[in-house]
Amino acid sequence: MIFTLDQFAGRLALYDPHEARWWTYAELAASVRELAAILAAQPKSLLFNFCRNDVRSIRVYLAALEAGQPVAMLDDSLKPELKEHLLSPYGPDLIASSSLQPGGELLSDSLWRTHCGLRETPHAHLALMLSTSGSTGSPKFVRLTRGNIEANATSIAEALAIHPDDRAITSLPIHYSYGLSVLNTHLQRGASLVLTDDGLTAPTFWKAVRELECTSFAGVPYSYQILNRLGLDGLNVPSLHTLTQAGGKLNSDLVARFSEQMRARGGRFFVMYGQTEATARIAILPSEALPEKLGSAGRAIPGGAIRIEDENGDEVPLGSPGELVYIGPNVMMGYATSRQDLALGDLLGGRLRTGDMASIDADGFIFMAGRAKRDAKLFGLRINLDEVEDMLRKHGPTAVVSRDEKLRIFCEYGDEAQFEQYRRELASQLQIHYRSFEFVRVERLPTKGSGKIDYQSLLNR
Repeated sequence: MIFTLDQFAGRLALYDPHEARWWTYAELAASVRELAAILAAQPKSLLFNFCRNDVRSIRVYLAALEAGQPVAMLDDSLKPELKEHLLSPYGPDLIASSSLQPGGELLSDSLWRTHCGLRETPHAHLALMLSTSGSTGSPKFVRLTRGNIEANATSIAEALAIHPDDRAITSLPIHYSYGLSVLNTHLQRGASLVLTDDGLTAPTFWKAVRELECTSFAGVPYSYQILNRLGLDGLNVPSLHTLTQAGGKLNSDLVARFSEQMRARGGRFFVMYGQTEATARIAILPSEALPEKLGSAGRAIPGGAIRIEDENGDEVPLGSPGELVYIGPNVMMGYATSRQDLALGDLLGGRLRTGDMASIDADGFIFMAGRAKRDAKLFGLRINLDEVEDMLRKHGPTAVVSRDEKLRIFCEYGDEAQFEQYRRELASQLQIHYRSFEFVRVERLPTKGSGKIDYQSLLNR
């Protein structure tokens, strides 16, 4: 196994809220072996695992890795038409789902062998497929190997100093690379996880953190905007001593606030940067580097390296902006958009052009400057939408998109008088006419299953 579960036999592994009981590592290992034997008896197959944060989904994932069957992690709450949109170009041989009954031969509880007719054999090294777009039903996947998974889990666990007494709550879905990395790192170190699909505003979520004594919480920027509203100190979660943040740039004021709060309670706050294309993590900012390196996304994870390059592929001087290029053993084999692509080998050779703009200082800390494709041109000027969001997030949750030569700014705060003030401030800072900014008040910003802002949904409004 990538995860040698038996070595932690007597320890607690997963808390199942549906059965209100703990699974030990020994129980989980036995269950995984049983399912892996069924999967190993099948010819080389593609398995679609429609996931929830539950024992069934985790068991299928681990069994597929053990049996050497490539597994795609997908959102089980996708609408039926989006699931069909995924099934057509790939024709999975095996489907695991608690909500979908695809027909064919039932091999085990919620695991079916289909009769799809697409039988191109996946590459021998292909182990895992993760969607690049969360819960939109896009058929584009990242192709990952067992080596990618193991290398990234090892690097993250080392950088975060995860140990067997740590206990995470599944605050992110396991079909999302960040959420899956929390599962991977904790299972690798013999730590435990409390399973839940509850959102952060549900009282039951924090009740579980409190009563089951969770020690760590992982979140994207929107998660921390919600947590800031809730007030960490008022949630009565004394066991919580580690917070990690990735999935986009968090406002520096909130980074400083949460870092100070965790330091005051003897805990740690880690800012991280990653991409699904790198399995999960690329860089981690050590807790002790704050507040000195406030605004940084950290240094390359153990075993990885970062270069900042210009458009010609040449390395730029320290402190100068360019595209962030990552080199490491966790870089994907490449993308897939159809069943035929699964037969492809490694197309990248461990080198990933991220498409993210950044600079690096003399200590090796990177400072993100926005996503290259999150640029807009207004009146001939290039505007980075992430930077505009960062200017406004001090007021509350904000998302910015570009449409019709304007920036449409969606906010969970404000009124017309305040929006007029913000327009004037942005116009002054960016040297663009104030009528280029259109503010829209929303009750809640739309998010994907990962918790990231659903920008495509906003573009359609």
